Amino acid sequence: MTEAKQKNYFKPKELKCKCGCNTNEFDADFKAKLNAMREEAGFPFPLSSAYRCPQHPIEVRKKNAGAHSTGKAVDILCNGENALEVLRLAFKHDIQRIGISQKGGGRFIHLDDCTEAEGFACPAIWSY
Repeated sequence: MTEAKQKNYFKPKELKCKCGCNTNEFDADFKAKLNAMREEAGFPFPLSSAYRCPQHPIEVRKKNAGAHSTGKAVDILCNGENALEVLRLAFKHDIQRIGISQKGGGRFIHLDDCTEAEGFACPAIWSY
């Protein structure tokens, strides 16, 4: 699917920082990859987190800024079969960094497109 014909499943409001600053520095290439994955999945990808500015409370607590501060990371709320499909599509679309939270409430899959050159271990998979 060419970028011109690709649907845009994510509104700017979903991708911006939620600390109150309203900053949206979401990476266009990563967004295109997420849109392609969402198109293939055929079900919504509700996001609990996307871009986080350096002043976001979660980022401030970290020694080094995390993947969300690059604009190349999301947490997709999903579980069960949808979580498995998100993982399948992540591998298909060469997502190299995946975090999995599938216990209790608020289950999600973290996906990011950060690289070793940006200071992130790659490939990497972890659980929360």
